[in-house]
Amino acid sequence: MQFEVQKSIILKAISDTNGAVEKKNTIPVLQNIKIDVADDKVVLSATDMDILITSSFECDMKNSGQTTVPAQMFFDIIRKIPDGPILVKLENKINLQIKSGKSKYNLPCIDASEFPALSEGEMNQEIEIDAVKICKMIDKTRFAISNDESRYYLNGLFLQGFSKENINQIRTVATDGHRLALSFMDNPIEQGFSVIIPKKSVNEIRRIIDGIKKIKVAVSRSKIRIVADKSMIMSKLIDGEFPDYEKVLPKNNSHLALINRKNLFDCVDRVSTVASDKHRSVKVIVENGKMSLQVGGDDNPLAFEELDINYSGDRIETGFNSRYMLDIISQIDKEELMIRFRDGMSPALIEAQDMSSVYVLMPVRV
Repeated sequence: MQFEVQKSIILKAISDTNGAVEKKNTIPVLQNIKIDVADDKVVLSATDMDILITSSFECDMKNSGQTTVPAQMFFDIIRKIPDGPILVKLENKINLQIKSGKSKYNLPCIDASEFPALSEGEMNQEIEIDAVKICKMIDKTRFAISNDESRYYLNGLFLQGFSKENINQIRTVATDGHRLALSFMDNPIEQGFSVIIPKKSVNEIRRIIDGIKKIKVAVSRSKIRIVADKSMIMSKLIDGEFPDYEKVLPKNNSHLALINRKNLFDCVDRVSTVASDKHRSVKVIVENGKMSLQVGGDDNPLAFEELDINYSGDRIETGFNSRYMLDIISQIDKEELMIRFRDGMSPALIEAQDMSSVYVLMPVRV
């Protein structure tokens, strides 16, 4: 096996695949990247048995072949080599030689036959999705993924192809039981699907599709495959049933408050400085034309903020986790946000005009 390629090209491919490597894995070959050279093309592959990432590029091939090399060492060497052409050559099946200018390195190899295969299973329809939009949807929902392993079915991002009553959408949903984030976009699909993607896979997908215009997505009963330009990521899915999020979305929150996003964020941020209890709770009072936020007792609170809002409904007194409030407000990319209340004991719905995302925030006792 021997080929030559520019540093920038091979470095990009290694960077894409390296995320699948489990650095502390006790199986040596799983700490390696597989290199497969044939037909003037190189395919790099890495897996932790839950995720498989491949990335390919054209090369000046001298000889075909395949092997595996330590992923982190391979990445660090290529990253530090000066820009220019790099010659990669397999010596005696046990060493990978890397040459660039007057630099030369030899990396230990493990035979490619030991590298595991991650079968796809029977994939259904492959759909094309706008990568820029799905990146934005992932960013606006993944913060709400749960870390509670006892409810493993919440430890990932719910990806749904929603097809019902002439509505065809791709949706991403995440919840940890305290808050829910939903984002959506119109997209043609032939039939609906619903999968839960593990958190690590979500982060790798987001990283790899960044800067890509279009991606292709296909799912089977247990796996998802995403093709992004010259890279592919395949991941196992979480085998569980995601909650019926549509039942969680408040339907009768008729009390609408219009609030400047930055002013609300700054006020919550300031009062949360002294919110030291377990839930970091902030008392919220909404009444005619104003919202007050306070931490501590009513007579002499530790912190108090008041801001002007557009509201003319009944007085509502409730409480929220300040960190959860800040997380949601941070996702709003409009100058003004809307909070819809039902009463002080019910979840609040937070959204903005012309924004394809909505958020549900559960109240806390204060």
